[in-house]
Amino acid sequence: MNPERKEILTLPCLPGRLTPAETAWRLGFEPDHIPILVSLGLLKPLGRPPASSVKYFASIEIETLRNDPKWLAKASDALRQKWKLKNDAARKRSGNGHSVTGNGQLAHVSTIEHRHPTVTENRCQYQVATAVAVV
Repeated sequence: MNPERKEILTLPCLPGRLTPAETAWRLGFEPDHIPILVSLGLLKPLGRPPASSVKYFASIEIETLRNDPKWLAKASDALRQKWKLKNDAARKRSGNGHSVTGNGQLAHVSTIEHRHPTVTENRCQYQVATAVAVV
């Protein structure tokens, strides 16, 4: 277990405000889930932070949410739904210039055209060879 995570989980008295990573650890989520929960309105940061700034959360509210099974279920379902929509969109894109590689990640497929000059009766013409590259 991450030493920082272990430390925040075992504190007898929490600080007044928590960072997104500390909030995630206290709630049992991953740190990258916190912005999603904020965007869905399930978590409210302290004050009115600009979009590009670090958001802090009131530890007393986080502890209340941590002990609320209904909220935890709602947040878990919301994250599951968010990832389902994202995966469905990725599958739809797989027919439009993207393909899913063997490890489940998207790869961009691009068509590369090479023009090769050919000489016929003293005129230069170009043959177009098309290749598909997975990037």
